[in-house]
Amino acid sequence: MDKNSPFLNKVIWITGASSGIGEALSYEFSKRGAFLILSSRSESKLLEVKKNLPLNKDKAKVLPLDLEQLNELVKKVEKALSFFGKIDFFISNAGVAVKDFALNTPLEIDVKLMNINYFSSILISKALLPHFIKRNAGHIVVTSSLSGKYGVPKIASYAASKHALHGFYETLRSEIVNYNIFLSIIIPGIIKTEITAHALTGSGNKFGKIDKTFQTAYPVDKAATKIADAVMKRKESAFIGGSEGVTLFLNRLSPWLLRRFIRNHPLKKMRQLKRAIGLN
Repeated sequence: MDKNSPFLNKVIWITGASSGIGEALSYEFSKRGAFLILSSRSESKLLEVKKNLPLNKDKAKVLPLDLEQLNELVKKVEKALSFFGKIDFFISNAGVAVKDFALNTPLEIDVKLMNINYFSSILISKALLPHFIKRNAGHIVVTSSLSGKYGVPKIASYAASKHALHGFYETLRSEIVNYNIFLSIIIPGIIKTEITAHALTGSGNKFGKIDKTFQTAYPVDKAATKIADAVMKRKESAFIGGSEGVTLFLNRLSPWLLRRFIRNHPLKKMRQLKRAIGLN
């Protein structure tokens, strides 16, 4: 452990900590000396993550929560604050994806994704802000997506929730600038996680399989290291991933061209692009 780590003895609350990027971040921040509050729906999975923490596992706390239960989240914030008496970093990482056409997706699925991916995040952030303002310190880290910058077929509800995060937090940043509170929006690309397997179809069932592109994607532990570095540097926004990041540049250069690139089979085209530039 680096005794000069800026995360040493800091309290970091991570949602979605039981798998994927959230689990990898738990291990990464543990290595850097942080005290952790680990949250997701599954207490058993959180306890497994806690057991595997490289450092301070005796200081880590498990706080199960269901982000869809919005009326319970303020009490969860109070519980989180009671563990160590403070929170230095809130990492809003939990979320759920969708894998179906908009016309096949009923409104209740749209609402479900907005509640989990957007409303829960801003509700927790608002509940934490008085604590951050009182301490004149705090850092909110929001996991967004490339889908927060542009949309691709079959993820309309997911893209909507991620676009909403950008709108809210980019505005909030300007409102809290005088309170020594920092805000980082992390934009993961295609990361090697099981996000597509857990994605919902229009019927509400899980998609159930990992898309081929995600099977050989950017390593999740490497992504966690890059995210921690970006937070350490207090970056306002940071893309984390591989060559798919070129789509952000293309979106700025020619949104028209990007739309035509991703209109049909965008992940297949992404694999073809990687092979064309020698990355596969």
